[in-house]
Amino acid sequence: MPIIVNKQLELEKTNQYRLSIQADLNGFSFSIVNEEARRCHFLYQSEFGMSDDADLFSKSVLKLTEGFPLLARKFAGVDVIVNTHKYALVPLKMFREEDAWQQFRQLHTLDEYEEIDTAVLEGQQIAVIFAANSTFLNIIKKIQPQFRVFPSVYPIIRNTGLFPEHNKIFVQYHKGNVHVIITEGTKLLFCNSFPAIHFNTALYFIFLALKQTQLNQEQTTLFASGNFRDEEIYNLTKYFPKVRFLRHPSIQLGPQDVEMKYAPLVLPL
Repeated sequence: MPIIVNKQLELEKTNQYRLSIQADLNGFSFSIVNEEARRCHFLYQSEFGMSDDADLFSKSVLKLTEGFPLLARKFAGVDVIVNTHKYALVPLKMFREEDAWQQFRQLHTLDEYEEIDTAVLEGQQIAVIFAANSTFLNIIKKIQPQFRVFPSVYPIIRNTGLFPEHNKIFVQYHKGNVHVIITEGTKLLFCNSFPAIHFNTALYFIFLALKQTQLNQEQTTLFASGNFRDEEIYNLTKYFPKVRFLRHPSIQLGPQDVEMKYAPLVLPL
């Protein structure tokens, strides 16, 4: 289901645009962005969501991509963002590619169809080791042989400097999981993910993270993304005087719920 279709999208110029693909609880989505003009030309969300059945999700993605020639065009760059709670942050000075599996397995186990990938955050001097569904990535490889893959926490950590507030807490919530990232200026203080079927559970972990970093919530801006309902955003404002929804400062996607779900697709990677 197309969400944004810009008439200025010229198919012969897709090699000047960036294709970003996202897989999360909402399903399969992608954007086509002209970064020079700071414009999102196309934003699409699948009509199927991501269920516990990874095989069914992969089959649905395969069917969609085979019937969507636009996805197979040549782009300036292709990025894939996967929502996963299975990741480990390792200081760059302690990171070696050949040790990634050993470092990852100290925190997580891989499912049958998962693989290990890594991404480096030079600005924070850390490497992120994370799990991704190999079947899903192989489907993407059929239409785009060259792409980069990132965990869903990466775009947020990578772009904290886009937001001028000093104390920031970024909360990405999908029913079942919440990612909490806290920064002071551009310095990363906290990043972790927690199981959270209910909003109150997510709220508990937000306060737990805040307590560990000892930031004053009165002086901290909370940026919300994911699948928050209106009443949940309202509840956040009871505890945080400054609540914003995550959005690119200059590439705007539209209503609040659209921004919260898809803003990571247009953030620089």
